[in-house]
Amino acid sequence: MNTQKHTPELTKTILCIMSVLFAGILFTSCVEEQQIEELVQETDNQENNQEVQQPEETIAALPGLPDYVAGYEKWLKLNAEPIPPVPGGDPHNGTKNVYVNQDREAIAPDGTQTFPYPDGSIVVKEATRPNKDFIGLIAIMRKDVGSDPDNNDWKFIEYTRDAPDDDFTILAQDRICWGCHARVKNMDYVFTELD
Repeated sequence: MNTQKHTPELTKTILCIMSVLFAGILFTSCVEEQQIEELVQETDNQENNQEVQQPEETIAALPGLPDYVAGYEKWLKLNAEPIPPVPGGDPHNGTKNVYVNQDREAIAPDGTQTFPYPDGSIVVKEATRPNKDFIGLIAIMRKDVGSDPDNNDWKFIEYTRDAPDDDFTILAQDRICWGCHARVKNMDYVFTELD
């Protein structure tokens, strides 16, 4: 057996070499870990950018209706429950829902609805006719500044259809609607208040 004693200088040299090797191994593993983290983050960023860049689904108006009412079903609904048909009939005969393109804060800032409606407001009433299972009537009120000061700048138009695959066609507009809606002039010509 050959036993050699190391001198203190040799021991220091061996320890120094071992320290350098250990530091190199540690540095290499840190760099690899950092590179892996950067690759993961870069991949996540690319996926997020792809999600953001995907086009939104286009919402189209029902056939025959103007584009400005596309997606009205997602607007604020004024009535909490569907409005049943009026016994004996009414101009918008059927089970009705009424929507507005404003948010609750805009038309009821303190929890109670205020009038008049803001300029640019659009109110849509849809009706499913008795004994039918599709929307057969759409009545629209659009507040267009300066268009009709005598009727608080509301433009009225009503569309109907006879079958679910038919396009809506104009049944009535403006003058035909004014007389009836004038009865609720104090509610800015809109019959349905926010529930």
